[in-house]
Amino acid sequence: MRHEFESILCYLNKTHGFDFSANRYSSLERKINNRTAFLKIMDAQSYIRYVEAHPEELITLIDLLTINVSRFFRNTLTFELIAKKMLPAMIAEKIKTNDPCLRVWSAGCAEGEEPYSIAILINEIMEKEKNEFDINIFATDINKKILQKAREGIYHFDQIKDIKHGLLCKYFTIKDDTYILSPKIKKMVDFSFYNVIDPKTYVPPESVFGNFDLVLCRNLLIYFKAKRQSIIFDKLIRSLSQKGCLVLGKAEKLPVKFKKYFSKENNYGHIHLKYS
Repeated sequence: MRHEFESILCYLNKTHGFDFSANRYSSLERKINNRTAFLKIMDAQSYIRYVEAHPEELITLIDLLTINVSRFFRNTLTFELIAKKMLPAMIAEKIKTNDPCLRVWSAGCAEGEEPYSIAILINEIMEKEKNEFDINIFATDINKKILQKAREGIYHFDQIKDIKHGLLCKYFTIKDDTYILSPKIKKMVDFSFYNVIDPKTYVPPESVFGNFDLVLCRNLLIYFKAKRQSIIFDKLIRSLSQKGCLVLGKAEKLPVKFKKYFSKENNYGHIHLKYS
């Protein structure tokens, strides 16, 4: 059975570039076995043929094997740097250059905690500074069910436990055991399906042209081998504006060949500034 299970992981690696070597094999095996049992498919090759014949099954499988757990303001230090340093600097530059548009892309957005966190920070700055900006926040994922949940903006305590009390009271309504995000913040984020390894595009189609001031790609690259990571980094670089900011997850690093395009903001925030 182990050979059957490993052949499915090998298929995902060779055909789509997904790398699950850092995950616990026992957990992956259990998830795959449960899925094939549900479909009444008895061997790996039959399941691979099923995946190839039903493209939506690939999305289902990837969703089963990846970790979609997130929360608002995850990695507090990173969000503090974004709130106190990166966003104010971006807005000051835009005021200076008479550019009233601020564009953000959250790649691999899960249930929306990350892009909504950014929306809250931007709204706080806009209210304080009394500035009028055209805010465009695009959030993408390959899981359409998760995207629908993100649009609803309803969360449980584990997802909001890192939010400061003042922000929680201001932007959420508590109902039973759920926390409902305010319509104002929900309207700030545009959710859409997008596969970051799609060879035909370099930005989400909904964004039209990219030119993002801030791109967050956290805890997504860890699922890809180096070759596919290079494809993704090439997209991220092309998608950023001249002085754009790239935020990675704490377990992710810029490949050596891409370091020439960025300066690192600091040694602990995983924030990289694109050279203009």
